Amino acid sequence: MLQKIRDNSQSIAAKIFVWFIVFIFGAWGASSLVTSVITATPAVTVNGEEIDELEVEQSSQARLQEMLQSLGPDADLSDIDEDLIRDAAISELIQRELLIQYAEQTGMVVSSRVIDRNIAQTADFQIDGVFNGERAQILLQSMGYTPNSYRAALATEGVMNQVSFAYGLSGFITKPEMETLAKLLNQTRDLRYLLISMDGLLGTIDISDEEMAEYYEANENEFMLDEQVSLEYLELDKELIFDEVTVTEEQIRQRYDEEQLEYQSQVERRASHILLEALSGEDFEAAITLAGELKERIDAGENFEDLAAEYSNDTGSADFGGDVGYTTGENFVEEFEQTLLALDVDEVSAPVRTEFGVHLIKLTERSESEIENFDDSRDTLERDLKTAEVDRIFLERAEELGNLAFESFDLADPSEIMGLEIQTTSLFDRRGGTGIAANGDVINSAFTPELLIDQLNSDLIAITPSRSVVIRVVEHNQSQLQSLDVVSGEIQILLQFERIRERGRDLGETIRDSMQNGQNIDTLLETQNLSWNQLNDLERNNQLLPPELVQNIFNIPGPGAGEVSMDGFQLSTGEYVVVELQSVNEGSLEDLEQEEQASLQTFLTQQYSNAEFEALILGLQNRADISR
Repeated sequence: MLQKIRDNSQSIAAKIFVWFIVFIFGAWGASSLVTSVITATPAVTVNGEEIDELEVEQSSQARLQEMLQSLGPDADLSDIDEDLIRDAAISELIQRELLIQYAEQTGMVVSSRVIDRNIAQTADFQIDGVFNGERAQILLQSMGYTPNSYRAALATEGVMNQVSFAYGLSGFITKPEMETLAKLLNQTRDLRYLLISMDGLLGTIDISDEEMAEYYEANENEFMLDEQVSLEYLELDKELIFDEVTVTEEQIRQRYDEEQLEYQSQVERRASHILLEALSGEDFEAAITLAGELKERIDAGENFEDLAAEYSNDTGSADFGGDVGYTTGENFVEEFEQTLLALDVDEVSAPVRTEFGVHLIKLTERSESEIENFDDSRDTLERDLKTAEVDRIFLERAEELGNLAFESFDLADPSEIMGLEIQTTSLFDRRGGTGIAANGDVINSAFTPELLIDQLNSDLIAITPSRSVVIRVVEHNQSQLQSLDVVSGEIQILLQFERIRERGRDLGETIRDSMQNGQNIDTLLETQNLSWNQLNDLERNNQLLPPELVQNIFNIPGPGAGEVSMDGFQLSTGEYVVVELQSVNEGSLEDLEQEEQASLQTFLTQQYSNAEFEALILGLQNRADISR
């Protein structure tokens, strides 16, 4: 989340409020926003510095949430090893602490001014492009940060970025190294190949009953039928409730009348200011005097924006003529807002004193929102009213269905009382099935002891925000070995395919070995209806051939002068390929466009930098005193 916030912190409008950030964060103080009951018990110590259990838990949960998001809602959660997630989180925190210590030792710091600016530029902390202290406080609280701990996190990330950036600059690539890689990347090959396919032979291979029985006995684990269940369930669908709900014209009109207060025009004001900072009484007197002089110059015709750029101590807004953006009356301190309310467009106030200093305030724009008439808003109001009523009914019925399922021995009574049809699923295993059986929560619930052994109804399970079900297991089949009669067809195909692979491999190796020994194979190729395919200038990124084939071809050692290289290999599809490599054509750096050369250099530099950075971390770990 911290990275997301930093990534979104580029709004120009927010820069003007750096001076305001200091006040807001200072006003919050160090009061704890963390409500977790996890104690600060040390989990790891790195060179005497403690990493507490709370940090480990937060990092583990963040990793777990990322994993769940990537896996999707139907993922099998039983495969997630939380111990491995925790170990990974601890390793990451150790590396982070080592880098922090290294940065401190080498004198790397991030100034408070930079941190303030980063906070001001954070889009998630803004409303309409303007920093909002209340919003920032709520968001930080949701992430478990205090203002001080968040500033510390930004400072930590800043020094770590400095270390990373320093090593990013350390990577250096020479031209000979680039030429070597270019030779490999741009290499082409001339060759001919034979593709030995066994298509159409599957039905020509006879497999005896004895062979199938022998394979069955030797590979029983392959023919185990997984544990399976089938369900009956009741489904509550919000979409079906819409047909039950009607909204009268009177209700729509009443809602429109009620919302007129909410639709009342809201005035947005855009302000500019000149801030003269003042920290003491004497400073304030001097600032008021200077502000009065500037006001006289403005009244005499001098440009407000030019004076703001020259005199304002709010560096964030000074570059924009003092522009601090829009407000509806809540974005600035009270004295500022009250003054702005009394101004006409383009009017400049007298000097205004706040805790930040002395301001000259200019109202640059004022806009009012328009209220939709009843006819234009009617359809929206009707839809909103209907949706609200449907949501209410759905929640009410969902609660009722959950309670009835809990109190009943089966789904018969809930079905009758709620007027819901009992539906069923086909058998499925722990990998899931179709329909509701594809939902991860349904799968996990279906295989719990409460449903399998105690034969209880499930709790209410949300399939989607608009669909919920209760389920009951009606058939349960334990894991069992399928009989030979059932799987004999499968075994027959497996053995036939293996025989075909063997035939192809034997033929291919015979052709390859014969050619290596200088024997004439024309007659053999004719009898097998095989012919050569010639390829010239084959590239590594060839898209017409199977990637597996291209990779194997480029793994063949280049031939000597006046010679060819022979090789053969079987593809995963079962096809066997015999290759006669005729020549290897080296690429060159000069063959690349300037843009391609620059990309290659960037790639190699990054690889070198990454290697050096990893070496740094490894060295720090080897020298560190780490205890868990």
